[in-house]
Amino acid sequence: MIVSHRAASSATKAKHLVLYNKAALLICPKSRISTVELGTAYENTVIDTFSRLGANLERVGGASDRGIDFRGKWMLPNNAPFYVVGQCKHYERKKVGPSVIREWEGVMTRQEMDTLGIVAATSGFTRSGIDAALSSAFPVALATIDSSNVSLDPSLSVKAFRGAIRGFVWNRAAEKFIGRMMVAKKHYDVRVHDLVDPAEFTIQLLWDGKPLQL
Repeated sequence: MIVSHRAASSATKAKHLVLYNKAALLICPKSRISTVELGTAYENTVIDTFSRLGANLERVGGASDRGIDFRGKWMLPNNAPFYVVGQCKHYERKKVGPSVIREWEGVMTRQEMDTLGIVAATSGFTRSGIDAALSSAFPVALATIDSSNVSLDPSLSVKAFRGAIRGFVWNRAAEKFIGRMMVAKKHYDVRVHDLVDPAEFTIQLLWDGKPLQL
């Protein structure tokens, strides 16, 4: 959910909203935001992203999550709904490697047969991590969901990121769930969008050739 702030003055805006932008580093000291808060905010972002793509997900979390951060169903147009479980990795610079994928396979052994497993990461996946997922016998999809901003309330309690899909790939076992999906690169007009990198892009997911609305 994107909240529009209509405060009259910039001073009021600054009081009620602090933004952390990766490029500009517009944030109060990061030491004041705990790793747990950042991880929770990223999980909420991933859930929100897939919810806007037709999924009905809820955050799991906690000591008894058994490696699962969210679960629910994904309902794509003209397609039977299927179960989804997922794990989120909020790494600022580190890419997810094969060890995480192998651990995720262990999680998948405890799921129902008609379940798609999704691993989401802020910084993407290593080549060997992608290879591990593609060769897995379990239905697995890898989603790179960037977190450009961290929104904080006045008490500095992290609420959520505003994310963007940078990559999405799945293996052969996942074809039965999302085989009709296509991935396209979505560029931005630098005359309209204020981008640090003019070549910046996100991913547009297509279903039966039609864009899934984010």
